[in-house]
Amino acid sequence: GGESLCKAYHRFFITMSSPPRSPTPRLSESEGEDLFADNMADDYQPVPELDTLEGEPGITREEAAELTADQRAAAEAEMNERDRGVKRRHEETQDDEDGGQGRRRMSRRIEQEDDAFDDEDGLDSLTDFKITPGQPLPDQVARAIKRSFEKFLLEFCRRGETEAAYHDVIARMAEKYSQSLPVRVEDLVEHNTRLVLQLAEFPSVLLPLLHEAALGVVHGQYPTYDSKSEVFVRLVDFPVEDKIRSLRGVNVNTIVHIVGVVTKRTLVLPELRELYVDCAKCGYRLGPFFITDSNDDIRPGDCPECGSRGPFKANREDSLYRNYQKITLQEAPGSVPPGRTPRAKEVILTADLVDKVKPGDLVQVVGTYRIIYSTLTAVRNRFPVFDTVIEANNVVNRATTSLQRITDSDFDRLNEMANSRGIRAKIIRSIAPSIYGNEHAKTALCMAMFGGVAKQGDQGHRLRGDINVLLLGDPGCAKSQMLKYVEKSFHRVVYTTGKGASGVGLTASMKRDYATGEWTLEGGAMVLADSGLCLIDEFDKMNEQDRTSIHEAMEQQTISISKAGLVTTLHARCAVVAAANPILGRYDPQKTFMQNVDLTDPILSRFDVLCVLRDEVNSVNDERMADFIMASHMASHPTNPVTVKRLFASREAEDVMDQEDLQKYLLYARTLNPVASDAHTAVVNEFYAEIRRVAHASGGINIGVRHLESILR
Repeated sequence: GGESLCKAYHRFFITMSSPPRSPTPRLSESEGEDLFADNMADDYQPVPELDTLEGEPGITREEAAELTADQRAAAEAEMNERDRGVKRRHEETQDDEDGGQGRRRMSRRIEQEDDAFDDEDGLDSLTDFKITPGQPLPDQVARAIKRSFEKFLLEFCRRGETEAAYHDVIARMAEKYSQSLPVRVEDLVEHNTRLVLQLAEFPSVLLPLLHEAALGVVHGQYPTYDSKSEVFVRLVDFPVEDKIRSLRGVNVNTIVHIVGVVTKRTLVLPELRELYVDCAKCGYRLGPFFITDSNDDIRPGDCPECGSRGPFKANREDSLYRNYQKITLQEAPGSVPPGRTPRAKEVILTADLVDKVKPGDLVQVVGTYRIIYSTLTAVRNRFPVFDTVIEANNVVNRATTSLQRITDSDFDRLNEMANSRGIRAKIIRSIAPSIYGNEHAKTALCMAMFGGVAKQGDQGHRLRGDINVLLLGDPGCAKSQMLKYVEKSFHRVVYTTGKGASGVGLTASMKRDYATGEWTLEGGAMVLADSGLCLIDEFDKMNEQDRTSIHEAMEQQTISISKAGLVTTLHARCAVVAAANPILGRYDPQKTFMQNVDLTDPILSRFDVLCVLRDEVNSVNDERMADFIMASHMASHPTNPVTVKRLFASREAEDVMDQEDLQKYLLYARTLNPVASDAHTAVVNEFYAEIRRVAHASGGINIGVRHLESILR
């Protein structure tokens, strides 16, 4: 009869772990044991001394199945360590047969691995650290990366500082129970340059390791932090900036940094993160299955309780989810090349990044550029092409970072300029310096760019601080040219024309998403110009219905939407600078202002400044203008620019500010909130009463409370 199979395996392991003995003669195939003989069933008979579990005596299989996840992991680690010990003893046995050469080679290899990966400096000692596409990252390298990043969070100090740079950052994050840990890329480069280079090329491999390391640091310092929560490392100030229209196939699966305006935002949806499934036959719960990619096929396999291969039912109550939202990012209006249509790209926001931005915000996004398969796109192109999206790692509102371009030395210089004599006149001359004259129109543009002070009432009522300007004048008075100058000089501007803009194009529109079938909002020009300027040329050519649609946006600076069952309000906190022509083409001084313009009183009362530009015949002024224009053309001529520029500079009576300094001056001035004194209040009250009396007596424009607020701005 055959020997028990279990006893045979037991004898095999005893033989492998015992000291070597003299070799025994091997049995041939014909002399060996027949494992499939008639007494094969005897191998499965119960053996009480072998059918027991290791560990505590008397433990049953049912009690062993109730182990927690941590206990199971510890048991697995112990068994792996035991298996490695058996394998090591087996190799030592083989080494004795070949003279011990193999054991020495193994020792040398282990010492080299320990020196390479267990160094205190982590990745600083790995000069050949490199990730190979398509191959898994070795466990030693992964552990070294996490150790290096943990050391960075706990010990990194910026130059000239003695305290850890991220100690307070982690404390603030833990206090708010936030999931975002902002990390400056510049600091990470100073700590480990090679890690940043590999992170930019393989973010899907390294970012999860950084998230795990950050979570471990937070739990180590703050044990009360939510154990089920996640910590995401948000990259801040990524040095390389890409354009939306320049993203190509070489950027796939790499980190990109783009800037654009949010035009559309979907609802917040739950995204599956950890899945639990129930066996339909015995009800045993399997999981968790971690969802790393939406294209992964999750197969539970066999049920450990009943051995069934299915079916399995998703356990929606115990599964874990996280927030998911999709936005559409369009190129900023000032960055679109002439004659091109603006490009857009979809961005996926997850976790605590959802609802961080809204339509109209100018944002910068750092994320991973990925491809996704879309059946609809493949059918349309009749070829298996892919759609592209950006999985956002960090989203920053650009409006809050405008002043970051101004250094401390710039602040000192700007304050010195503000206290100098004649700064007001110098700023006005610096507005559109290539346009001669029109000082009052340049003053109005200056007011619109500097803006007033917005007031927020106790009851939630808000008074706008933006100054709306209307330029009304004869043809050839450089109205459109001044608007173009403002478009190039101001930090956030949307330019449109009366004929090329409709009511929904200026405010907002509702569109159905082709992928989800839901109604989504798309902001118009005034929404996109939030916290900036909206320039409208040929304002008199607009339809009356379209002009009426911007009444609310010009005064309350909000846009109310009530369409397709969606009721909401969008912000349109922008100043409107419009240019228009008189009714008959030229302004007639014999008529009143109302008779010269084809605009209603409600829309005129929403403009704080009304500027009239007239093309009058004046021989002295005409000669000066002709001389200014000729010198301007000659100064740009490539043949002899030095002499002409010297001539042009001598004809300029006053100097102007550098355009870059003017832009910084505008950004700085818009952050200040001047306060009027009691003497100013008395003067304004007296002036308002007098101008209202004169306007009523002469039959001019009706002066109301809106004009008093305009004076205050």
